[in-house]
Amino acid sequence: MTELQSLRTLLAVIDFGSIHLAAKALYVSHSTASRQIRALEEHYGTRLFERSSAGAVPTQSCLAVADFARRMIAESELLIDSFDEAFAQVEHLRIVTSTALGQTLVADAVSEVLATNDHLRITVSYAASLEALKVLGNRRADICVNFSVTDRDLVDVPGVMTHARLESANYAMVDSAHPLAGRDRLSIRDIAEYPLATLPAGNTVRLQMESAVRNLGQVFSPTLECSCPVLMARAVAGSSMVAMMSERTIPDILAEVGCRAVPIVDDNLDDRFIQVLGHSPRSASEGLTTMLDALVRHLTAPKQKVRPPGSDLDEEDAAG
Repeated sequence: MTELQSLRTLLAVIDFGSIHLAAKALYVSHSTASRQIRALEEHYGTRLFERSSAGAVPTQSCLAVADFARRMIAESELLIDSFDEAFAQVEHLRIVTSTALGQTLVADAVSEVLATNDHLRITVSYAASLEALKVLGNRRADICVNFSVTDRDLVDVPGVMTHARLESANYAMVDSAHPLAGRDRLSIRDIAEYPLATLPAGNTVRLQMESAVRNLGQVFSPTLECSCPVLMARAVAGSSMVAMMSERTIPDILAEVGCRAVPIVDDNLDDRFIQVLGHSPRSASEGLTTMLDALVRHLTAPKQKVRPPGSDLDEEDAAG
């Protein structure tokens, strides 16, 4: 199962010309896709892609492996289809989440579960926090992974229960040469002096940030609105922009693109929390239990320390 997933990742990178875009299409994290490609390169003893900031270009060896991958995947699908009774027992799960959480926490948990489970099919859809909660409440999803903020508990909804809830601090992401890069902490007043990269309108923390900037007598006019953490990091690199994001959604390419993250401490911003929600009463389902356990485990695992650019950088993780 794991080998087939790696081969699917290889084909996706060829199709999209980018490890990042391939990872997004497969609902896995950028780091997971990079590890899968490196594992294939180690297994076959050859370089499969030429990596650069522009993307990933397949080598001749890669194209040969791709032919093998297509045959393997096709034969595997034919074998699965031949087991009619077993195939009928496949369980389908629906997860609704934000783009940033979908590409980080959710992607890692889904990748782990699918690596060991042959009878589970997962669909991931994206929505803002309040909309995601409505999707779950209307039973158009089985699991919701979203944000809430202090004194604004979003789970007080009939038929919804909380499986995990963990604080996720606010951070500013800047280029390593930015005047604010050396600070230990920042306030809204500090970052309001620079072009801003923010989440799309409607996000609770963004609304609080808008209000704080206007209270300073300044016009809130973001240079970039983006819900993808990887794209935001690449846009901030080499610029004077300041991007605001949750601690748990900081992309793992931060050091690679030459950026660093600095905590934002400001009385105008509420603490944020990531929560894993499900239906109440909880459904009796082995697949649902497995997926919820993986999400909770990844959410509550000790967070990776945010490192300054250049530390422990693995050049093989470069991607488009």
